[in-house]
Amino acid sequence: MKLLSYAKQILSLTVQKMIPVRKNVFVFTSFHGHYSDSPKYISQKIHELCDDIKIVWLLDDKWMSAPPPYVVCKRNKGLDNLLYRGMAHVIVDNVYGQKEFSQAGKYKFDKMIFSLVSFLKKKHGQYVFTTWHGTPLKRMGRDQIGNTVVDFSCPNTTMVLGNQFTLDIMHKLCFEKVPMKLLGTPRNDLLCSKSVPTNAIKEALDLPVDKKVILYAPTFRNDGKDVEGKNIHRSGLNQLKEMDFEQLFRTLSAKFGGEWVLVCRFHYHVESMVDWESLSKQYHGRIINGNLHDDMAEYLACTDVLITDASSSMFDYMLTHKPCFLYFPDLDHYKDVERGFYCDIATLPFPIATDFKALIDQIDGFREETYTEGVRSLIKNFGYVDDENSSERVAKYILQTVFKNKAGDK
Repeated sequence: MKLLSYAKQILSLTVQKMIPVRKNVFVFTSFHGHYSDSPKYISQKIHELCDDIKIVWLLDDKWMSAPPPYVVCKRNKGLDNLLYRGMAHVIVDNVYGQKEFSQAGKYKFDKMIFSLVSFLKKKHGQYVFTTWHGTPLKRMGRDQIGNTVVDFSCPNTTMVLGNQFTLDIMHKLCFEKVPMKLLGTPRNDLLCSKSVPTNAIKEALDLPVDKKVILYAPTFRNDGKDVEGKNIHRSGLNQLKEMDFEQLFRTLSAKFGGEWVLVCRFHYHVESMVDWESLSKQYHGRIINGNLHDDMAEYLACTDVLITDASSSMFDYMLTHKPCFLYFPDLDHYKDVERGFYCDIATLPFPIATDFKALIDQIDGFREETYTEGVRSLIKNFGYVDDENSSERVAKYILQTVFKNKAGDK
């Protein structure tokens, strides 16, 4: 299996390397097939600044109809993937620029393959810009529990990030091989904006405009099987079963006012196991599937309260200064066995609950002044540069780097 995987990768990279680069073809990807995240906002701004650039998105079939008309949509697999990655003058993504972690080093053969892959990925005249996809709380790559990563290859790539905390972590994870620029997080422009069109966003996401939104967005557990036989039960299903929705809605209304709906955004494995129709019927449309639309930033922009656990959405959402709570039943296991954290989670401004009763108590006892002070301190300590103009800064940096002059004057 390992040899077959190597062979496929080398064949793909060889084909891509042989295809001539075509000037002004900018290829975008997000999470290997979505139309979302920072690349989405960068592509919009680049088109606004230079409408003669050909914008191509590599997408899963599900999201083919999502981009605006000027975007050329191609499948993120097969010949389309090879052809457009090969011809791209610029590639913009949010996952390490077609990341290449190497677990080489144990055997001489592995080192040879790693060297060959590194050579094939380096292509003259092609630029790669990557944004990553969030401020990390959970450990990754060479920092993760049980790490076997010993090297890293990502030629032609520059990483653009939104805060110094993330930059320091990514610098180490990339073995200090990737240039990094602190320019902001384009996907967070919407969250930093002083005039968010909340009702219009709700309508686009099929959410009721006359209700307040609590968004539940747990991260995916990937440490193996749990007692039910699948780790996905600890990725939102168990928590959902524990919730008393009526009590949750009553507590939110008493604390923050208004009527509420609960939007649940899960990993796709988890989402497919929930009987959304039954929940919606039982609770009169107040429990909503938050996986039907692709852009998490839009969901966050119209959310009034966020509940998560180790998802980086907490750091994005805090830019709005709205309440965020961490509902984390398996906190100790996640911290000590599964992933580990880059900072002490107890020092973050987000109230923590390890069961549903504690979550209700945390909401009921929420103190806005204390929370806001903690958020401001964290933004300062992490060295955030995010504002509502990050997309423009990043787009102009890409254009100036590629064309060696002012944006728009190619």
